[in-house]
Amino acid sequence: MNNLIHQEKLNYKIIFFVNVITFLMGFSTALLTYITSAYFKKTLGTENIAWTYLVANIILLIILLNIHHFVRIIGKTPLFHLINVCKVSIFVALILINNTFANTFFLMIFIIFDVLAWTILSMILESCSIDKDSGKIYGFNFTLFNAGFIIAPIISTNLLDKFGFNGVFSLVIIMNTIIFLIAFFKIKQVNHRYTQKINFKALFKKLSVRKDILNIFLVSISLRFFYALMVIYTPLYLLNKGLDWSQIGVIFTIMLIPFILIQYPAGLLADKKFGEKEIIFISFIIMGVATIIFYLTDSVEVTTLAIILLFSRIGAALIEILQSSYFYKRIDGNDIEMISFFQTAKPIAYILAPAISSILLIFFEMKSIFILSAIISFATLYPVYKLVDNKSESEM
Repeated sequence: MNNLIHQEKLNYKIIFFVNVITFLMGFSTALLTYITSAYFKKTLGTENIAWTYLVANIILLIILLNIHHFVRIIGKTPLFHLINVCKVSIFVALILINNTFANTFFLMIFIIFDVLAWTILSMILESCSIDKDSGKIYGFNFTLFNAGFIIAPIISTNLLDKFGFNGVFSLVIIMNTIIFLIAFFKIKQVNHRYTQKINFKALFKKLSVRKDILNIFLVSISLRFFYALMVIYTPLYLLNKGLDWSQIGVIFTIMLIPFILIQYPAGLLADKKFGEKEIIFISFIIMGVATIIFYLTDSVEVTTLAIILLFSRIGAALIEILQSSYFYKRIDGNDIEMISFFQTAKPIAYILAPAISSILLIFFEMKSIFILSAIISFATLYPVYKLVDNKSESEM
């Protein structure tokens, strides 16, 4: 197995174009992230739309657990090109077809293909990287993703306000066409295929004695659970409070600022001063408290709501970077099966969150979702406490 993994050499040219694509994909993904639930509400005529995310992520989880088969058969870059063609085709269909169930189905399929595109792109970046520069390479790549993500909500919500969903979908088509062209002409030579099947029995046996990996996996699921609930229900909740899409766009843009400003410094601080455990612990408290305040406030002021959500995302941004930092310090380059396992946190969370919230909404009003999110955040303090901390430079 060791001979089959990490036969890579540094390729700055491909890394450059992967970074360009990462920014564009971040922007494209964010155009839809906070309006998808509103689209499902429109097509289905109900606020209880969580089942769409549930079904999509069950399918996604199954595919992710078997993604190595597709890479083995097709190769990384051809598979990435194919996924991008499918993404463009989906939105052409969404604009041309006016059928409630068909349009719902197409957007569910896009949710699946979008995550798969990110997964394959990360594999391509790995093939062009070397271990000693991985922190610098992945850190910069992650910052570019967040830069693309932070500017899109205000654009998408304004497009939605003026031109409807088709205006947003048209821009998504343009962005994904550009992504396809850059990838097709500039990243066509990375075609690595896996030649050995991943043994999941061996994986679970290894995990049974790696409590640190299981605990940080629970941390990752908790964070993704928070994201799922907030992405699905925050736009609907704010619309119900009487805000329009242009106001919501401003709130979301302010809310996402921490993902640009604090993640890279937090990673350096964890390396040099504190380790990840302590900051993750405090961050879950920040995230949980801010979510409770969001539940309690009756304000409809854009500034007030933006500040509350900003603090919740300070906690989330810190957790996001540090849980990844902790995980990758606990494994080595040969633990490809653990990396694949870790990537399933998102679909698992996006299965659990819609399932639980759908039941909750039968008995309680929508804002109860935010109490659920806070409870999960505080409950995660226990697995964080059980983490074996990575020692920082000063601690060592």
